[in-house]
Amino acid sequence: MFVYILTVLIFICICLSQCDTMFTNIHDSRGKEYAGSVNCRTCHQAIYDSVLRSGHYNASAPATEQTVLGNFNQGHNKFVFEMGTSVMMEKRDSGLYQVMYVDGKEKLAHRFDITFGVKNGQTSLYWSKNNTYQLPISYYTSVADWGTSPGFSVMFPEFNRLVGKNCFECHSSYVKGIEQVQTKDGNAVEQREAGEQMDKNSLVFGIDCERCHGPAAEHVKYQEENPTVKTAKFMIAGHTLKAQQNLDKCALCHSGNDQEKLRSRFAFKPGDTLSHFFKARTDSSAFDVHGNQFGLLAQSKCFIKSNAMNCTTCHSPHGNAIKNPVVYSQKCMGCHTEANHNFCKTIPAPGTSLKDNCIKCHMPEGPSQVIQFRRSGDSLNYAQLFRTHRIGIYLENKKMN
Repeated sequence: MFVYILTVLIFICICLSQCDTMFTNIHDSRGKEYAGSVNCRTCHQAIYDSVLRSGHYNASAPATEQTVLGNFNQGHNKFVFEMGTSVMMEKRDSGLYQVMYVDGKEKLAHRFDITFGVKNGQTSLYWSKNNTYQLPISYYTSVADWGTSPGFSVMFPEFNRLVGKNCFECHSSYVKGIEQVQTKDGNAVEQREAGEQMDKNSLVFGIDCERCHGPAAEHVKYQEENPTVKTAKFMIAGHTLKAQQNLDKCALCHSGNDQEKLRSRFAFKPGDTLSHFFKARTDSSAFDVHGNQFGLLAQSKCFIKSNAMNCTTCHSPHGNAIKNPVVYSQKCMGCHTEANHNFCKTIPAPGTSLKDNCIKCHMPEGPSQVIQFRRSGDSLNYAQLFRTHRIGIYLENKKMN
């Protein structure tokens, strides 16, 4: 008996010791070909942990006390509208809420269910049946305060702005759209894939590994069965794609949201052609600094003249944009050098160096026409500032050709 028990214990220990390398069977709403990003961590721990902290991964998240930004303490959680109306951000037993009061009396309350964004600001949504709606108050990191959600009035808080599936196509990795259809008997309801209503249980939050690298179940299975093989199989890596394919992969969500849509972005796989999914805008003068980074970059002489420049030339997709301008300046000087006779000829101010901040002059921050807001009790209209991706020569905020 002792030998039998010892054998069982040894077997359990072996199994437990291998748990971190065993495939975790996850039901992914995108289909059986998807592994679920948690399975990427076994072999790519450092990258995976970095991604968890990135703006991409946190493009959407379940709303909790840990994920919702903003102060809920008394004196910091109130937005005053006109005509005795206000919205309070409150913690309740069933979650976090935005609560509308009229003359001090509660009129309605909606819970924070989903967050969009984390770096520059954050807006939140609530579920109502199979639809999501935007809450009227958002949080802005630029002022460390609550403000009206973009496009919302300061006259009266609205809770009926529908946020459809189209928004989730760039803020999540997947959500299934459903349409409710009455059957012939008029009683039963059939659900089929379509439209703006969504299956909340199918939502895959954030931009995960498989959104950019493609379905990974076959890759994970192969690598588990062949641990000595170091060359990745059945996985799409950036270096295996052509230049335009890599650009299309980023431009899928970083080229604005006002194009003529042909197919759902959720159907896009790395290596696909972007023009098969939507027709890009031709009016380049209307490109906003917030949503169309690729459109602005494509206007830049640096990009036009380069055969190798793409988004990852300056940005790691596995982390957040670096705030230190010196890092980007070093990338600029990979091409712009005195030896190449294309270095900046501006005379720097005393005590400063041109080599430390190229982007301050050539990629200045500009106000977004889309992300604008008001603060409580403040008559000013605030515009969120974003660094333009149109690399050029600017003088007093006017582009000089």
